Amino acid sequence: MVVSTQVLTRGLGDSRVSGAVGYKDVRMRDLVRTSPAEPLNATVGRKLGLSLRCNLEGRSTPKGGRISPAPRVPVVGVDGRPLMPTTSQRARKLLRGGVAEKRWNKLGQFYLQMLRPVGIKKQPVCLAIDTGSKWDGMAVVTKKQVLTTAELVLPSGIAHKLEVRRQMRRARRYRKTPRRAKRFDNRRRPEGWIAPSQKAKLDFRTKIVDELCRIYPIDRFAVEDVRFNHYKKRWEKYFSTVEIGKARFYEHLRKLGSLSLYDGVQTAEWREKFGLPKNPRKSALEWGAHASDAVAIGCAEMGCTDPALPEFWVWKRFQNARRQLHRFELDKGGVRKRYGGSLSVYPFKKADVVLWRGKLVRIGGFMDRRISLHEFNLKNKRITQVAKPEECVYLFNQRIFGARQVPILPTLTDGVSLGVLDEDIYLFLRAIEKW
Repeated sequence: MVVSTQVLTRGLGDSRVSGAVGYKDVRMRDLVRTSPAEPLNATVGRKLGLSLRCNLEGRSTPKGGRISPAPRVPVVGVDGRPLMPTTSQRARKLLRGGVAEKRWNKLGQFYLQMLRPVGIKKQPVCLAIDTGSKWDGMAVVTKKQVLTTAELVLPSGIAHKLEVRRQMRRARRYRKTPRRAKRFDNRRRPEGWIAPSQKAKLDFRTKIVDELCRIYPIDRFAVEDVRFNHYKKRWEKYFSTVEIGKARFYEHLRKLGSLSLYDGVQTAEWREKFGLPKNPRKSALEWGAHASDAVAIGCAEMGCTDPALPEFWVWKRFQNARRQLHRFELDKGGVRKRYGGSLSVYPFKKADVVLWRGKLVRIGGFMDRRISLHEFNLKNKRITQVAKPEECVYLFNQRIFGARQVPILPTLTDGVSLGVLDEDIYLFLRAIEKW
């Protein structure tokens, strides 16, 4: 089945694609698939020339001839406690029977919440994590299969932003302008202080872990313990704030379940044993860059012999620009132009996803009753700075960007390969369903 943008926007009507007025009066069609041989919500775009073909068991074949299982749907009970995931075919039956309803977590993952009490029997589930300085790999693994994989794009540039803020604050003290008094000589760091750059990464990691634990019954964690030669790399210092962030992250994981630590050498051996690829380009947003290491760690921890990939996510935190009243550089005549504003335009706020002229966009800021809009993808490229509030229709707020890839079985004449879900169409589909 091939789904195009025309099919996705058919429920909106032609007038709604070109404008946003009356969007809430249009009835949304149910976009959950009805064929049991197709994974739930697995959609590809016509412009890629790809189609989704599965065998009778709803499984597709990735590179290397392995059988890749269809993604299982997470399930939570009536009380919100996570249960074992189910197949897409059973998920459709639960929805049609009225015993479950659709839900989405803050990472954009689809799951079901039961409306009736069911059994709470669970199996061991492990969350494997391959930590890094800029990117993390994650995988949720059971004894039988891999449930999901992901790559985290950690927040960056925090130290540079703090340095710029410090310079601008100090420069204001030499001008005739309001500024606060100096406070650097009467301050002491509180106990348990952690560098802001490490705190941003720690908070993002723990946020992702908590969201996964809400929909998967995770009871153990396996982490690659990254070791750092502080004496050699940190100007003969024996300690750094990286160790503080790592210790706090391990402490958080031990509160949620048991924790096992592994070396990088062991990860490489397991990756070769399972025949998993490794992309040497670490910045590549694909599962072979970091998620493959997490899959190897999880399979070794759980004794899983089938490291087939069901799905792959990329998650990135929304880093919005803080309040900045004027630009840093002076224009001609020594005048500083205004940059942004301190007040939002009701009822919108930053990181809101809205429908603007038939497109899904994200709000990045406000100035003079005008809205700055950005692309609804991981790049977050700015589109315009002068959008009118009456042209935007609010859908939902999203603080974490998400993009999903799914295995696709090509035709027999095309050979065996991995297909990738069109990001724009998937995000459009998710936004319409969630709204």
